[in-house]
Amino acid sequence: MSQVRVWLGGCARAVRPGFGPARNPLRRRSDRVQAFSGLAAVLLVLAVLPIAVLGSLRTWNHFSAISDHELATRHLVSATVVGSDPDVVIARNHLAELSWTYPDRVNHTGHIAVTQATQAGDLIPVWVDPKGVMTQAPMTRLNVWLDTLGLGLGLTVLATVLALGGYQASRFGLDRRRTRDLDAEWRRFNESRSEGFRDTRG
Repeated sequence: MSQVRVWLGGCARAVRPGFGPARNPLRRRSDRVQAFSGLAAVLLVLAVLPIAVLGSLRTWNHFSAISDHELATRHLVSATVVGSDPDVVIARNHLAELSWTYPDRVNHTGHIAVTQATQAGDLIPVWVDPKGVMTQAPMTRLNVWLDTLGLGLGLTVLATVLALGGYQASRFGLDRRRTRDLDAEWRRFNESRSEGFRDTRG
């Protein structure tokens, strides 16, 4: 934390001449631009943090309501394997026809991918909706946590990458400019030295 504080203090003094006890008359304009870019990168990340928190809270509330609804309306039933089609292969599994009764003893059928060891008459648990139609498994609390955490971290990481990328790009351009200015200064210095040692005899 102390190193970060020193870096931020240096950026603040560079952006605003005379800020703080340290004043550097040799500080160039490019140094101030680079310091401003660093502060802007930090402010961008700090500005995104409350947005990430607010978005995560809304995501949690939204998916929690969906999870509660699905857990309350979807049920597991034991479906019987009626038969399988070995010619239909899905990710090394075979497509099997299932039969189950739900609700009010209404017979339903559906298809699902099963392993090669599955045979007719085997029982397989499947999720069904209130009408007894096969559906996906309900969203669990773990899914809600993962989606919420993914959104919050995703926004923070994206802002950090953009901030660091912009800072590094500006620093790269400023370093090239400083190098060109230094080369120009050396050329002018060498030319002035050559004129000073010019032979004036004769």
